[in-house]
Amino acid sequence: MEIKDLKKLLESTEVSITFQSLKSGRTITEKCSLNKNLIPEGYSFNQSEESDSILCYLTEKKRWEDIKNSTIIKYEVSK
Repeated sequence: MEIKDLKKLLESTEVSITFQSLKSGRTITEKCSLNKNLIPEGYSFNQSEESDSILCYLTEKKRWEDIKNSTIIKYEVSK
């Protein structure tokens, strides 16, 4: 599973990401995106390829989430 591939998907569409919560240890699946049409207006940012986490917008909860790369279990394009 390549994080750079996930980042490219997030920029183009909505992706369901399953990850383990660092706080509770629960397995969580959230619909996320970085697509300009799916995130609030006025946001622009650059994510470092070397970062150990990925910032993404939770489209259903309407908030930003920082997900640690090592906690990601799987991801797929949302249906």
